Amino acid sequence: MIRINRKVFSIAGVAIFALIVYLIAWSSLFTVSKVVVTGTEQTSIQQLSGVSIGEKLARVEPRAVGSKLEVELWIESVKLSRNWINGTVTIEITPRIPIGVFADQFIGKDGTLFDIPGGSPQSLPVVEASSTEFGLFAIELFTQFPQSFRSKVIAIKAKNQDSFELNLQEGSRKLNLIWGRNSDLNLKIKVYEALVVLKENSKISTIDVSAPHAPIVK
Repeated sequence: MIRINRKVFSIAGVAIFALIVYLIAWSSLFTVSKVVVTGTEQTSIQQLSGVSIGEKLARVEPRAVGSKLEVELWIESVKLSRNWINGTVTIEITPRIPIGVFADQFIGKDGTLFDIPGGSPQSLPVVEASSTEFGLFAIELFTQFPQSFRSKVIAIKAKNQDSFELNLQEGSRKLNLIWGRNSDLNLKIKVYEALVVLKENSKISTIDVSAPHAPIVK
């Protein structure tokens, strides 16, 4: 009797498991009813993800969706969750943050070059360099500037990791600032700001603070 009951329970267990698998994977009870995208205003995410309304929730694989979306280099990471009660699939996008413009593309803090659909809403410095490595050195310098000075920077040129030049918008004037090495930052800014307001320097186009104790104006 005990053996029969065990056999019955075993069969019942298999049947219940099969029913659950069917309900989740094949029936219309657990399907995608809504797709919610967070972290970005880009409207193409759902289409790029391949997730469609009416699709079986069990077949929406987070890793597969993430792989599809992360092909877009402006997307740094993707997190997907499924609500088995109301059928909502939530796709959480973490966009890559641009810190400059290099070779007509945005550059991220890790050196990744990417495009952003619709462009970037923020004003970013244009980086001129022979490689992304030197470009990142230029961006590193830029991020060290105080905001009051950073807002004047139009472009940064990195000849190498020890030689930088800046293009600045100083009121109605555009000035070339030869910076030199990434050192003595506060002193160089102080020297620049002292020189640029002098009346006799009202028509200069270049200031060289690479040796801040002996600056040159042209």
